[in-house]
Amino acid sequence: MEGIATSEFLAHRPQYSQDTNELQQYVELAVDWEATHGLLFRAPATETTAATETTAAWQQTALVPAPITLAPSPIPRSSFDLVVSLQPTLNTLFDRISRDHDFLVSTLQSLGTSDEFTTRVFHMYLKQRLEGANKPCVVGIHRSDYLINAGAELQPKQVEFNTIAASFASLSAVVGEFHRFMLERTGYEQLVRAGRIAREQIPPNESLTSIGDGIAAGFKLYGQDEAVVVMVVQPGERNVYDQR
Repeated sequence: MEGIATSEFLAHRPQYSQDTNELQQYVELAVDWEATHGLLFRAPATETTAATETTAAWQQTALVPAPITLAPSPIPRSSFDLVVSLQPTLNTLFDRISRDHDFLVSTLQSLGTSDEFTTRVFHMYLKQRLEGANKPCVVGIHRSDYLINAGAELQPKQVEFNTIAASFASLSAVVGEFHRFMLERTGYEQLVRAGRIAREQIPPNESLTSIGDGIAAGFKLYGQDEAVVVMVVQPGERNVYDQR
């Protein structure tokens, strides 16, 4: 699929105000909305000293709004439709790669110890293979990340294909709800200086329900009612409400 001309896209995309005074009313509205809809992180940890021990203890329970954009980031519709249509094919490709033992060994052994995380995952894979672990079914949770390359034409370029985390499934869906709220409440009257944003330009995001449905389907296929689904959360995780 050919990309849209960069000049054409830039001429028609919404132009946002850069005046911080004008943006303040949107910031305040956004913070209130995030607080009432769980779009939150735990506050960053601070170094504790004797003089700041009381403050540090209070900050352990403090919450901060998740960093988001006040308005949707425009991309060409053709680029969006393209990457959505490619996802089933990418799912199949990476599933087949994960089953190609010779390819995995030839590719990942060369890393040595340069990437500790990948090396540890690779060793886990080798260990379960030696133990003859039986996997009649596998559930894949995939997230494919893209940036729009602005050459003569705008084209989506894949940055990462994530197969290890289910994080941000909740918050990303809620961000779409926030943008619809802002559009309905304010119309972005002072935020958008040129162009327009319409409700139909904000596509639905079903990441939370689709990932939940996928995990449930995997549990059912596992066929053991007493089994549990384990969620691995790293120590000091700030994104706890999304993951819960």
